[in-house]
Amino acid sequence: MPSPHPQRKIDVGVRVSSVADVIGPADPQASQSHEIAVIAGFAADTLVPHANRIDQRGIRRPHLDELAATGALGLPFPTALGGSDAPAGIVREATELIAGACGTTWFCAAQHRSPTKAVLASDNALLHDRWAARLVSGNALAAIAFAHLRRPTQRFWIRDEGDRFVLNGSLDWVTNWPLADVVLVEGYLKSSSGEQRDEIISLLVEPPKLDLVHSNQLDRDDIQAGPSLSLAAMGGTQTWPVSFVDFQVSAEQLVGRLPAENWLHANSLISADANPASFGMARASINELTALAASTDQPQVAEVAEGLRAQLIELRSRAYADADVATEDPTMAAATIGDRTAVRAAALDLNLRAATALITASGGAAMMLSSNAQRRAREALFLLVQGQTADLRQASLGYLVE
Repeated sequence: MPSPHPQRKIDVGVRVSSVADVIGPADPQASQSHEIAVIAGFAADTLVPHANRIDQRGIRRPHLDELAATGALGLPFPTALGGSDAPAGIVREATELIAGACGTTWFCAAQHRSPTKAVLASDNALLHDRWAARLVSGNALAAIAFAHLRRPTQRFWIRDEGDRFVLNGSLDWVTNWPLADVVLVEGYLKSSSGEQRDEIISLLVEPPKLDLVHSNQLDRDDIQAGPSLSLAAMGGTQTWPVSFVDFQVSAEQLVGRLPAENWLHANSLISADANPASFGMARASINELTALAASTDQPQVAEVAEGLRAQLIELRSRAYADADVATEDPTMAAATIGDRTAVRAAALDLNLRAATALITASGGAAMMLSSNAQRRAREALFLLVQGQTADLRQASLGYLVE
């Protein structure tokens, strides 16, 4: 299906930002990748100049459509469906570049990947035929709601009535809700008698369309959503609370169902790995710190930047190597959860220290909401709690008392 948003003509040799990249990609092949050249150009020409405005005023769908036109959303997916079938190194470099340029754009785009993977893996052929190619190409935008599944107390349930599923309860936040064409909603199954069953249901829900120019909330008898949450960090991500009251979803929208134990185990394997976004954000902070040291003649700042640079290169190499081993060997993936979680915590700490260094070196100007340093510090704090598990919280807190 042809994209309704023609690919932008991007001059990959032009850069709006004058800040040089002193770190470079983890995978040398990324330097020769056409896909990365296009995404890097878009990041420099469009994301960097507008990042602070989007952070404060909120992201809009046309911005994400422009990102989709670069091919970024389809990078890891099959070429037969409009993707690039790109290797992990290319996907990671794209993530680093996007996250380092604009955290809001990265986080909204990140919500799209898991639903796309779920649809591609679904046994529901009708659902696959309808949505797979559209999601891979980025013609359709997805969101996901699943963080609540890790909590000991549930406030959201799904009931199976054969030809339909019925949703009840509240989701604290769903990023992309008013922008997305579909949302992958996952919840524990509850029987008609009210008994909880240890099974997790995944459904593709189509949010009712809203005109954000005229409304920032949805109020119906069966669904209430919005307004956009006022968040200290990533406040521009169009993250909405959503509540359901006997909201009905056709059985044709079923993506899959798993025993809860299997779902939680699979999620723990994924969440143990350091997110390339944390390296991308830290990389951007270090680049800006290096440029600031040169422009203001601060040798100590240059020394700090170089130290952080060396730490990032070493830690990133270990994190990606560990993730590759875990991907190839399920047994090793389970055995190394603790070690990989420790590396993820170290990456989060590095990102926080890099942003703090940039704040310190920037002085009072960094307290302005229009400051890159201010935004980067808040984004680094956000990553401390995004996708947080109990083990990650413990590992992260350990860095505060060393």
